[in-house]
Amino acid sequence: MSHDLNSSSSSELPLDDDARDEYLARWEIAVLTSIFLITIIGNVLVLLALYARRRYQRRKFTRMYFFIMHLSVADLLTGLFDVLPQLAWDITFRFQGGAVLCKLIKFGQPFGLYLSSYILTVTAIDRYHAICHPFSYCSVTSRRSKMMVYGTWMLAAMLCVPQIFIFSYMEISPGVWECWATFYLKYGERAYITWYSVMQFLLPFIVLVYTYTRICISIWRSSKLSGLIDLKKSNKVSFCQRNRDPLISKAMINTVKQMIVVVILYIVTNTPFIGCELWATWDPKASTSPFFTGAAFTILSLLNSLTSCVNPWIYFAFNKELRVALTCFFCRKKDYSLTYDIDARQNASDVPSSTSSFISRISRLASSKIFG
Repeated sequence: MSHDLNSSSSSELPLDDDARDEYLARWEIAVLTSIFLITIIGNVLVLLALYARRRYQRRKFTRMYFFIMHLSVADLLTGLFDVLPQLAWDITFRFQGGAVLCKLIKFGQPFGLYLSSYILTVTAIDRYHAICHPFSYCSVTSRRSKMMVYGTWMLAAMLCVPQIFIFSYMEISPGVWECWATFYLKYGERAYITWYSVMQFLLPFIVLVYTYTRICISIWRSSKLSGLIDLKKSNKVSFCQRNRDPLISKAMINTVKQMIVVVILYIVTNTPFIGCELWATWDPKASTSPFFTGAAFTILSLLNSLTSCVNPWIYFAFNKELRVALTCFFCRKKDYSLTYDIDARQNASDVPSSTSSFISRISRLASSKIFG
């Protein structure tokens, strides 16, 4: 979807002259260039770190690393298929690619955005089952998780298909050609932008909020249960505790914290774009508003891919193993696993220890990390 779909999606062709605000255009180019460079560099570094970890430790990806790899690929595709074409488009002002490239670019622009949203959703569902239903989660094979991720690729591709029929390369004024969206039905534009907002943001948002709320509640209950054990210190209670659902491991808590930050930033970075598009589409007076015609609306409309910038740096901030793997990759060291092997084993484990002493320590850690 074009960053400025709303300004170029009416069935009525523009009557103004072929001109633009060059000062604002320079700011658009600067913003898009920054987003593109940070997105490409960050996600390439994450993929290099994952490659180094797998090559030097000679171990397969855990489910969490598998999800991170696909999230990084999705964010990388957002930079290449969405931000880069839009940057070139802003530099040239008018689309210069012709009819075929117009449809290809418009198909590819929302692909990474859809893919990132639904991989994030699948990751949340996986973490939800691992923490809230650990025993049933043990029966879920890694192949099933992989099939869910591969399914998101197919779903993202299908959701992009309408772009091919909506956009076409057409003459919008005498001698001026543009890759333009045309809606023949009266409410076609409203219906499509609302549908895009629901599928790309609102539906994943609902799933993410539900799953991570349940995860936090589960951790809180586990911490309360551990406190009860510490107060009574009876063998009977400890025996009962050992037969309850296993509590969350340190590595899993860290993973949850990481993904919660990713989700929060996903909401923060997507809300301005989605909000602006819905407002501009549904408010009849929006086109005459000073905000709509000003620089703020234009810049906010460029930020729907901002989440692809911040995700890789969150992975590095919360994952020491990836940082070490990347450092050793550039330093050409192959023995970093000797120092961090214990931590790596803990990160690779999805099933926590069930000894009562470990339960008590981990519960206090969960409580302090989530609520303190």
